[in-house]
Amino acid sequence: MLRKVPEVLSKSRYLSGLQCPKRLWTEVRVPELLPPLSLATRALFDQGHEVGELAKRLFPGGIEISPDSRQWSVVVEATVRALAQRCPLYEAGFRSEGGACRVDILVPVAEDHWDLYEVKSSTGVKEVHLQDVALQAEVVEGAGLKIRDCYLVHIDNTYVRQGAIDPSGLFNQERVTDEVGHRRELVAARLAAFHEVVGRDSRPEVAIGPHCHDPYDCPLESECWAFLPPTNVFDLVNGRQRAFEWLEQGIIELAEIPTDEKLSDKQSIQLAAVRSGEPWVDREALSSFLSDLRHPISYFDLESFAPAVPLFDGSRPYQQIPFLFSIHRVEAVGERARHFSYHLAEPGMDPRPDFLRAVKSALGEDGTIVAYNAGFERRVLKEAAEAVPEFMSWSLELEQRFVDLLNPFRSFAYHHPDQLGSASLKVVLPAVTGMSYADLEIAEGETASREYLRVMSGNVDPIERIRVLRDLEDYCALDTLGMVAIVDHLEQLTS
Repeated sequence: MLRKVPEVLSKSRYLSGLQCPKRLWTEVRVPELLPPLSLATRALFDQGHEVGELAKRLFPGGIEISPDSRQWSVVVEATVRALAQRCPLYEAGFRSEGGACRVDILVPVAEDHWDLYEVKSSTGVKEVHLQDVALQAEVVEGAGLKIRDCYLVHIDNTYVRQGAIDPSGLFNQERVTDEVGHRRELVAARLAAFHEVVGRDSRPEVAIGPHCHDPYDCPLESECWAFLPPTNVFDLVNGRQRAFEWLEQGIIELAEIPTDEKLSDKQSIQLAAVRSGEPWVDREALSSFLSDLRHPISYFDLESFAPAVPLFDGSRPYQQIPFLFSIHRVEAVGERARHFSYHLAEPGMDPRPDFLRAVKSALGEDGTIVAYNAGFERRVLKEAAEAVPEFMSWSLELEQRFVDLLNPFRSFAYHHPDQLGSASLKVVLPAVTGMSYADLEIAEGETASREYLRVMSGNVDPIERIRVLRDLEDYCALDTLGMVAIVDHLEQLTS
């Protein structure tokens, strides 16, 4: 059943309209067709709320406008009453021009003007942010207020926490009045067009395109892209833009790409593997890669989290903080791998000191360290050591021992047709070895970070914490055991 057409469109609906009219219509008229919010999206919302609360401390002494109400009439009336007090307002609400918005922070300035502040948990200004502020400025001035300047308040990722969080250091306040100006000129016409869209009785049909992922992944993607076969032109490595062109020509299957198309070497290798159904193998390149491995070989993987608001002294916003590692160590040719692992199980503690002690002991002083996308592990260890100086020289020496298992797959020295152009370990492992993450409770890094932070918050049942930590260890262990199996397979191919 269609929902009633709203009198005003919120700023989130306005931004949805900018991305896709089909998305806008669905969100307004039949929101039950949308998939439920993922845990990852909910985590982003929670993070945004935390950042927003800290930003209010930049302008203390303000009034919070109707925090528990979602009714525009209630919020607008409360805002009108609060405006007379000429103090900072948090979440003030306005309606005009067919649009509605709540402003993160409004600050009174000279005479009867106000400055508008939009708070984002990003580390810079994006186009979608400017469109967001443009809608707000147009609606607020349409409601009768005078806006002097508009600002984007965003995270400064050079800030280093020492003691309590200092909001003046955590945030940058970037004036965007001029950038917002010409975007405001289009707001009224766009709102009128969006109202026409949501007023229709049937959903507009929109072809898939780059807009499906710009500025955000659309929640309708699984529906709109469902017509594509399992192996399609969008799977071609580095071929997304050309894939839309092929789609317009009626070319959908990956194997249907004309043989006279000019392709890169990697694209040609991928197509050859798909058409033959057999892996592409460059034995000379694989032999060269394997020749760099020296026993004992430590197959190494770590898990980390990266909060917007740094939790520990000596850490920055979005800095990766390691909390778990797995090592499968092969001492000599023909020997079975031995497993080592570590995680911090004490809530509230900075994991880095004990983590570095444990990983230093487990890796030993010699032999190759094999990691997948090794640059990440090297960087996380180095940044952790910067906060624990006794490990700094060790972390620098350690870098020379790393070999990146991603390289032969990123270079397409090996490419299995089931990889579909991807060199991700989550794709390579089952394609090469048949091993799978399907039976694990935790099967990817973002979930691992989110679950660790959840159970280490201090208000989780200890039994639940133990269960999640065990699941985390199982996930990390499969990464390193999988690397052992991948290298074994590559050695068989080249022997």
